[in-house]
Amino acid sequence: MNSFTSFSDADIDAILGYIKTEAAKKPEGPTNPDGPVAESDNSLLFGILTLVLAVVAFILLQVNSNLRKLADDKDGIPAQEPVPFWRNKTYIAFVAVILFLVGGFFTVKGAIGLGRTQNYEPKQPIFYSHKVHAGTNQINCLYCHGNAQESKQATIPSVNVCMNCHMSINEYTGKDKLFNAEGEEVNGTAEIQKLYKYAGFTPGQPWDASKATPIEWTRIHNLPDHVYFNHSQHVAAGKVQCQTCHGEINKMDEVKQFADLSMGWCINCHRTTQVQFKDNGYYSIYEKYHENLKNGKFDSTKGITVEMIGGTECQKCHY
Repeated sequence: MNSFTSFSDADIDAILGYIKTEAAKKPEGPTNPDGPVAESDNSLLFGILTLVLAVVAFILLQVNSNLRKLADDKDGIPAQEPVPFWRNKTYIAFVAVILFLVGGFFTVKGAIGLGRTQNYEPKQPIFYSHKVHAGTNQINCLYCHGNAQESKQATIPSVNVCMNCHMSINEYTGKDKLFNAEGEEVNGTAEIQKLYKYAGFTPGQPWDASKATPIEWTRIHNLPDHVYFNHSQHVAAGKVQCQTCHGEINKMDEVKQFADLSMGWCINCHRTTQVQFKDNGYYSIYEKYHENLKNGKFDSTKGITVEMIGGTECQKCHY
């Protein structure tokens, strides 16, 4: 951490008091009171239902065939020679329909999921624990991803942002042990040394930033080129918490993609998330909603959702 020798004891006490006060505050009108909810997958249910219906149809087919034979015997109609199943048009048609339905189901499922990477958890050049930084040490997400409130992209922090703290913190002394996705223990101090190598920094010596090399982080959350998503619109204007889309990232040692980021997932969020009008200058153009809400024309328990102000229009998310 950078040293500020010009700060008096009173200045330091004021800063610590501010941190305690702000940490105790609760966010006004949480965008998702129940926490992030992943989109449910009913594929297994549909598959079981299809199988049950297929079995029922097969049983009914056999019952119908047996009843026809009994009726023929009663009327004295001679029984016909049984036709092999590979020449039986009924069986062939039945199997063809089943194969078509099953094949179509998995084809559509695969096409819908094309390009989606839910639970994607790649290895990174440096083991960076969000659990330690954002969870244990309570570092605000915007300290590292500051562009999230000002830009379309949240951006990955540069090496100098890491070095703001790790100029002084050169070893991991946390109580919690670090583990990767395979359950193997990770040496936190060794990972800090990797950072120093990228930064071109040697502890105890002046830092020559010209020796630094970029860290080639692997991007986890990817959207198709035709999808428009603006971080600042959600973070600054919408007051959406990071965990709503990224899950409980403050509890992750290695980050993985929490949601599938599908259109349906985004639309459902827009349908249920209330717009935070209070103390939000971005929405001053929607004065009529303020008045209608005050006059009781809207259900105060449901409020105004993102959908009601155009949040499900195609052009809002697609170029």
